[in-house]
Order: sequence, then C-alpha cells, then structure tokens
Amino acid sequence: MKIAIFSFLLIIQSGFASGQGYFESTPDIEEAYRLVSTLRFTEGKQKIEAIKLNDPNNKLVYLVENYIDFFTIFINEEENEYERLADNKDHRLEQIKLGDKESPYYLFSMAEIHLQWATARLKFGERTTPAREVLKAYKFLEKNNDKFPDFIANKKSLSIIHALSESLPGWVRTLMGIKGSIELGTDEIDEVVKYSVHNNFLFKEESYAIYAYILFFQNNKKKEAYELLINANLDHSKSPLICFLKANIAHKNGYNEEAKRILEERPSGEIYMPFPYLDFMYGRYKLYSLDEDASGYILNFINEFEGRHFVKEAYQKLAWYELALNEDISAYKKYMKLCQDKGFKLVDEDKQALKESENKKIPNATLLKARLLFDGGYYSKAYGLLVKKSYLFIEPGDDQLEFNYRMGRISHELQNYPDAIEFYSITINTGRKSKSFMACNSALQIGLILEEQKKHKQAIRFYNQCLDISPDEYESSLHQKAKSGIERVEHYIN
Repeated sequence: MKIAIFSFLLIIQSGFASGQGYFESTPDIEEAYRLVSTLRFTEGKQKIEAIKLNDPNNKLVYLVENYIDFFTIFINEEENEYERLADNKDHRLEQIKLGDKESPYYLFSMAEIHLQWATARLKFGERTTPAREVLKAYKFLEKNNDKFPDFIANKKSLSIIHALSESLPGWVRTLMGIKGSIELGTDEIDEVVKYSVHNNFLFKEESYAIYAYILFFQNNKKKEAYELLINANLDHSKSPLICFLKANIAHKNGYNEEAKRILEERPSGEIYMPFPYLDFMYGRYKLYSLDEDASGYILNFINEFEGRHFVKEAYQKLAWYELALNEDISAYKKYMKLCQDKGFKLVDEDKQALKESENKKIPNATLLKARLLFDGGYYSKAYGLLVKKSYLFIEPGDDQLEFNYRMGRISHELQNYPDAIEFYSITINTGRKSKSFMACNSALQIGLILEEQKKHKQAIRFYNQCLDISPDEYESSLHQKAKSGIERVEHYIN
C-alpha cells in the first residue's frame, strides 16, 4: 500500500514538474527569432504556433512573439493597430511569470517586453507610461545582472539604458535611480559583440545594431559605426531592418552612393512585412544626388504609409525636388501646402518641414541644390557650386545666413577646419538672436571640431552655446548631441 501511494505521489510530482515553465534557446526558438527579426511574419507566426504546440512549456517563445508586435507598431505607426495589440503585453508577461524564476531569461524576458513597449509607445507621443516601463526594465536587468553576471544577453539591453542615461536631466536620473554612462554602455555592448563572434548568440544582429547606434550617436564615432556594420557581414539583402540600418549609417557617413546601392538590394516580396519607409529613404538619397527618378519613390512612401512620422518631410522633399530639378515654383507650392495639411508634427524632421511650408519665401534654388548635394555627401560639388555663385549672397539677410552656414558645413566635411570655424562663428553671431537652428548647430559643430582636436575646455564652451540657443526646429536632437558631447569631454577633463 505504501509503495502504491509513494508511486502515485511520484507520478503527481512528475506531472507538476513536466508542466513547469522553462526558458531554452532551442533551434526552433532561434529559427522563429530569425524569421521575425527579418520581418517574415507569416512564417514566423507559424513557427511560433508550432513551438507552442510541440514545446508548450518553453516560455521564451513569448518574448520572440512580442517582437512581432513591436516591429509592426514601430514600422506601421497605425494607432488602431497599436490599440488592438496593446493587450498582448500583459498576456505575455503572465506567461513568462509561469516560467522558471531561477532562469536568467526570466527577468530578462520581462525587461525586454517592457523596453519594447516603451519604445513603441513613444511613437504615439506617450511619455509617462514609457518612463515607468523603462524603469521597470532597468530594475529587472540590474537585479538579473547581480544574480547572473555572466549572462551576456543582459548587457545587450543594459548597454543602451546606461549609454542614454547621461542625456537625462540630473533630477530625472536621481528620481528614477538610473545610473550609467556612455563609457559603461559602450563597454557593455562591446563585450556582447565580442562574445557573439565566437558563440551562437541569439541576439547577435540586434547587438551589432545597438553597438552601431551607441558608437554613432553617443560617442560621435561615425566611421567606426560604419566599419562595424561592414565588417560584421550582416546580409542586408535578406533583412529589411539590416538594410535600413546599414543604408542609414552609410548615408550619414557621406557614402550616399553606397547607401543607394544597399537599398537597391533590399529584400522584397510577399514573405516580408511591407516597409514603405525604405522607399522614402531611397527616394531621398536619390534626391541628394539630384536623380530625376527620385520623386517616384517618395510618392510610393506617401501612398503606402499610413503612419504618423515623416509624412510632412516627404511632401517637403517632393517640393524640393520640383524646385531644384524642375524649377517649378507652382509644384513647389502645391507640395508645401500638402505638407501643412498632411501628417503630424511629432519629430524634428516633420516640425522643420511644417515650419518651412508656412514660410511664404521661396528658397534660393542655388542654396537648395547645395544643401541637397551636401546631405548626399557630395561636398566638392556643393563647394564648387557655392563658390561659383557666392556673388549672390553679399547682402545681409536670410540667404546670407544660410550661405555662411552651408559653407561652414561643407568646409567642415572637407576637413578645412579653420574656414569651417570662421563660417560657423559668423553664423552664430548673425543667427543667435533669431534662434536659428543654423546658429545652434554651428555651435555644436565647433564643439565637435574642438573635441576632435582635444581642446576640451573650449569644446565645452561651444556645447553650452548650443544649449543656450533654443531653435524652433531640431532642438531636441541638437541639444541631445551637445549634452552627449559635454559628458564625453568632461570625462577627459576630470
């Protein structure tokens, strides 16, 4: 009798054990993550459902599944879709809570879901809830790091929180209890990427993306960010997200032709979730090289995208196309009117486009062409154009202000630093009172030059000048870069 009871208890215990949730990065999980992260959602969802059926206690599948909602919301920016998918967050967190609490994936998975939803909510102008979610994620990750210091995935997510924390106001850092630095975040993601080179790491490509972001935006190491992505051998022809990242970093390094080539090789077809922003990128980059077919790709974006960001900018770029390539003032005005009527003014690019559309003054075509060529990295062509037409900008006014600013930017990129600082200084002196973004950015750019020359105290002075100017456009991004510059430079002074 006792043996029978003992055997029965063993069977019951075994039943409970078999139902215990766990976290394991199996080949099926890895395949599901690969499909989802390359936006092959139909196949990814099928794989996820198969895992739930065949490996129902593996709770890591719910983190992979959350990526689908995150990418869908982040790319599409459709409010109805966002509201429909929002309830999925709590369900997935509840499933993860049924998993093994002693697994390093337990707190990590909950932190990742909170971070993804915080990022998605920011697309819709929310601030309070994302702040709470980031704080929860941070606390989960810090606790997990204490329990499992060798769990490398933890550092992937902590790196970006630590790197961005210095950009927060001091009182916010104190209130939220977030500690970190650009240096710490950079060291963490560097460790993750080095680990991924020699190990089968689930989040390898994601880690390279974070590292490139931190190098480029937080450390101002643009070339290193580009070289990192090139040397990583990430295949942009099979991943729209890698295509976006590599093209964006290539363009921002002045390699516009390379950026266009990458986008020409972007994956397409019904197996991929539509990513219309890639069309906008391609059209914009073609506009920078003054290609006649640029407008068609921008129109594709406008016709296919139903989200909130960059719509006003797209109409602005169509207006520029008509003025710079066709000298069609009527078409320029038509698109600028649409810029006013369509889209939202949430991001700096759209705010700047809206402000320009409300200005009745038609831009100077020469300055516009020089701006487009500069934005594409065609610095010598832009320089030659402005020098040849410099007689047009002798009289004081808005065009002269922009001429000096453009000459400063071009001279800077041509590494003619004395001329760049001179033109930037003139721009600051003439544009400060009007709170021009050109004056604000000129102060930032002088700071970057001086930082590169290791003139750290002088660099801080100009970074502070940047912060003292509050332009109507690009303020948040310019001030963000100035704050990051101050943090970098103070490290060397102290």
